Amino acid sequence: MSDSIQDVLLDSNAYFRLGNSIRPLLQQPFGSAPQYTLYVLAELDDEFATSARLRSKFNWVSESEYRTDRKARRYELRGDDRAKSLTAFSFLNAYGEGQKINLSREDLKALAAGFVKGIPVVTDDGGMTRVAEANGIECWSTIRLLRVMVIAKRIEMETVNGILEYWEYENDLPMGLGKLRQLFKEYFNADCPI
Repeated sequence: MSDSIQDVLLDSNAYFRLGNSIRPLLQQPFGSAPQYTLYVLAELDDEFATSARLRSKFNWVSESEYRTDRKARRYELRGDDRAKSLTAFSFLNAYGEGQKINLSREDLKALAAGFVKGIPVVTDDGGMTRVAEANGIECWSTIRLLRVMVIAKRIEMETVNGILEYWEYENDLPMGLGKLRQLFKEYFNADCPI
């Protein structure tokens, strides 16, 4: 991968937390040196379709605007990378089970893609983060992604503050409030708006 291009894979929860607030989220690369391009796995749509809870909470996901955005940036591995990801999936699953960490098939696929391609995976899932750290996979929190987007001038701080207020309203904070406030201060050198 070129130093000037950086693919970043969002897990389902990161997409659900950001997709309605940053539009389009995936279709618009941002930054320079590196230029970031955000992706989701094709399985996100299957996960959404089979979960009544997700369909109810994030009903906007089924709207045409968002389907088009996801369709444009589905991360799929082919050929040798696909074979390597299946192997990575197996050992990441075994590691997670050995550590009593419950990960979904979609979580494991995202981590396997990150492992094989050496790209960051955006997740706030504690289990995914532990498995990633133990296996040399770069993980970003959604807060870190927002910081990268602000630095790259893809979004403004006003958008970040609105997203955090939305998360609070939806009772969907990506981590405990104390940790969120700490990271916000560290990443943005400002007090957290919530």
